[in-house]
Amino acid sequence: MSYLQLDSAAPTRATATPRTQPAEAPLPQPAARFLSRQPLLDGDYRVIGYELKVNQMTPLPVLPGATSLQQVRDEALLVSVIDMRYQQVLSRKFTLLELDPTSLENPMVEQLPKENVILAINAPRPDPALVSRCQELARQGFALALDEKTLVPGLEPLARECRYLRLDVADNGLMALCDRLAQVQGIRGPRLIARNVETEEAFMACRKLGFDLYQGYFFTQPGATAPRSIDTSRLRVMNLLNLVVGEAEHARIEAEFKLDPGLTYKLLRFINSPAVGLRYPVRSIAHALLMLGHEPLHRWLLLLLFGHEASDGRNRALLKHALIRARFMEILGEQAADPSRCGGLFVVGILSMLEALLNLPMRDALAPLKLAQPVVDALLGGSGVHAPYLALARACESGDSDQLAACAADLGLGPEAVNTAHLAALIWSEGIDL
Repeated sequence: MSYLQLDSAAPTRATATPRTQPAEAPLPQPAARFLSRQPLLDGDYRVIGYELKVNQMTPLPVLPGATSLQQVRDEALLVSVIDMRYQQVLSRKFTLLELDPTSLENPMVEQLPKENVILAINAPRPDPALVSRCQELARQGFALALDEKTLVPGLEPLARECRYLRLDVADNGLMALCDRLAQVQGIRGPRLIARNVETEEAFMACRKLGFDLYQGYFFTQPGATAPRSIDTSRLRVMNLLNLVVGEAEHARIEAEFKLDPGLTYKLLRFINSPAVGLRYPVRSIAHALLMLGHEPLHRWLLLLLFGHEASDGRNRALLKHALIRARFMEILGEQAADPSRCGGLFVVGILSMLEALLNLPMRDALAPLKLAQPVVDALLGGSGVHAPYLALARACESGDSDQLAACAADLGLGPEAVNTAHLAALIWSEGIDL
């Protein structure tokens, strides 16, 4: 099936027109596997792409011509990316794929959208054939990335073909990282990617050291500073949320919006985003209430908790992450035996990032909000009907193979359903005007 058709689903009453794709040559059937993702950000917290990985614990059949299990996994990954064709929608994002050097000879590599793909290479030793193949791929326009831990004497010619060098922050303390940077400074040209950046402090240190890109979920962690109180702007949004969920009179809701015109502007931008798929643009809060109703308006209001200041890069990254998580959970909930029980999944997904956003314990962050009990149970106790979906979303982000498989099994879901929802959520999030 074409996964691109799934981006027509949107969290409102309206739907968009599905996109159609021209017929293409059939690809080999990919083996059953789960995909996980890790974001790639620049120094301003802009999400510029994702690394996609195949779940390592998923049994894979031996493919003809494969000489290692890693080649089998690489082929499954290549088939997935090509078959899903989501790069035609995520045209402004990169996809980073880490491949075994032997997998670079796979003919499917050249079917990848080279303008949007970074091929990460883990080369254990100098190999003239590998250097030659990388030179060929570079001439074709592919961006290559080399892991610095494999940068041994003799690999300098390969490094010169690469646009990026990746350094593992988790494997190096600050002093060791400085020493390693000094060793690779002689290789001119490649930009530096810091991988496994897990904290805000590590991100700041790497930025000062001159890294260009950063891999990891560091921006989703609560800050190390003391918890702060909820600011006036967010309290106003929370009051609006409570008014909408309580189905207050339209005039009262409109009056509250007039206290902060910036909220109205940002909310209408969200509602009129391409991913929502409305036939006609919404021009005012009154129009939104009439056209959408209270529940869809509540869902879009949640996004205003992340602020409406365009300059706050971290909050934008958090919102992007929350949107993907929320839509992923919602798509899976729509496939449940009783979808009506899963109406709060989008809300749970968005609010699950509130602790990191506000730098407050989750209980304190949720205190001003009127929420359904299943939403509260999932966010505070990890229990109830919504909790398994949140656990699965987190497993897809962490790449924990055992946890991912276990969470999917708890919901009776296989790799195809999970991956379809995962990629559809990524695609859908690109259509939201942040």
